[in-house]
Amino acid sequence: DKKDKDNNKKDKKDKKDKDKKDKDKLNKNKNDGKVGKPDKGKDKPNENNGNGKKPNKNKGNNGKKPNKKKPNKIEEPKSNSISFGGGSNSQNLRPDPTPRPTRRPKAAKNDSANDVVVVSVSVNKPADPTPRPTRRPLPANDVDALSGNSGESSGWNFVKSLVDTSSQLDGFERTSKLVWDIGTTDPWRLSNTFSYEGSKSLQSGINLARYDLAGGEPVFSNATLTTPKKFEGGVLSFMILAGQLELPNEAFFVSVDGEVELPPSLTNGNPDGWVEYSVAVPEGKHKVTWSHVYNPFGMKSLPLSTSVVGLWMDDLRYAPFTSDRLDNTANILGLSDLKMTNSADGVDSAVWKVDSTGVVASTSDFNNENDGSADIQFVLNSRFGGTLKYKVKADTTAPHDDFAILLNGDVRDAVFGEMVSFEHRELVVPPGKHVVTLRHRKNPGRFSSGLLNSLGEVGTMGKTWLGDLSFVENVY
Repeated sequence: DKKDKDNNKKDKKDKKDKDKKDKDKLNKNKNDGKVGKPDKGKDKPNENNGNGKKPNKNKGNNGKKPNKKKPNKIEEPKSNSISFGGGSNSQNLRPDPTPRPTRRPKAAKNDSANDVVVVSVSVNKPADPTPRPTRRPLPANDVDALSGNSGESSGWNFVKSLVDTSSQLDGFERTSKLVWDIGTTDPWRLSNTFSYEGSKSLQSGINLARYDLAGGEPVFSNATLTTPKKFEGGVLSFMILAGQLELPNEAFFVSVDGEVELPPSLTNGNPDGWVEYSVAVPEGKHKVTWSHVYNPFGMKSLPLSTSVVGLWMDDLRYAPFTSDRLDNTANILGLSDLKMTNSADGVDSAVWKVDSTGVVASTSDFNNENDGSADIQFVLNSRFGGTLKYKVKADTTAPHDDFAILLNGDVRDAVFGEMVSFEHRELVVPPGKHVVTLRHRKNPGRFSSGLLNSLGEVGTMGKTWLGDLSFVENVY
């Protein structure tokens, strides 16, 4: 009986403890607000100790609350930024984007190897529009072929470019070493108003005050250069800029020992910009005089003119005579004596080509152009002047195409038509320096293609043949 009684007491105690635990659990669920809600998570173990108290989670940390780690957060990686300054006031600024290099980029250091790494950057820069060329030289291999170096004996002495045989005597930039006499009445003087090269030139003494005076008397301004006794002879060339050179108001001419070598008829007009002129001067001592004249005929009244009077000279040069430079005792210069260029004025390589009769140029070679020319060009520095002789055959139709010969850029003769055979022609060349151009021209008037087509079908071949070219110098 006593044993049963002890067991009943134990059962009552266990039941009492169980009821207390259930009651505590119920109170806890009420506080958590989970009463009547299903537990969707996993069953949590009973965290209460046997005495109904929660275990101390800070145990082992000296009773202090442990630092809770925040969950890993995906952060945006920091870009290339530069920190300026320091402390709480420092700022992180993004650098400006690296500009595209226009030249070779700078080398960058390699920290790992302590050497230099060359950075190669490709820049796609739009190309500038290609300008229309004014002169296309003949390729080197074609020059050899036309000059006979490839086995074909043509006799034409074609070169890539003409060599300037002249040298400057005076540029009027500093004290001259030449013997000048600029006179005392309306003398020539140095001027920095205009210049062909450098900053100074030599200006005529004719001024606006003289220009406005009336009285019927010519007004001269002369500058005279005296050559030394050992002067070897040659051509003096010079650049001239004039406000107007129109007779009867003004005139400009050059004389040697009192004889006019460059007459006003060759300088008359109103040129645009600087123009090159020249005179031939024999060996030895001579007086070369540049004369600028107002009212050269001494007229009592002159035509009204709106042009500003004035004349400037610059870049005085000397070149030996062509025949002397070639050591040619004869007065005839043939094809082998004259160095020439063979070039195309345009984008097409329309040059003169060698054939069995000489050279020939064709309009059909100008495939991509409405107009253009093929030019043979050379320079003559003549002592007494002479005659240029050549034979020509044309099969052209104006205004579609023709052949022209030019002196210093001015057309002196033009040939077109349907010739059965060659014609021998001549051109008088004055003394001095002259640039000779033999030109086959397509559409020299530069008419529109519509206008040319309206003229009807062309019945000619559009070709020019040249041969037997020579220069016969005058003998005195």
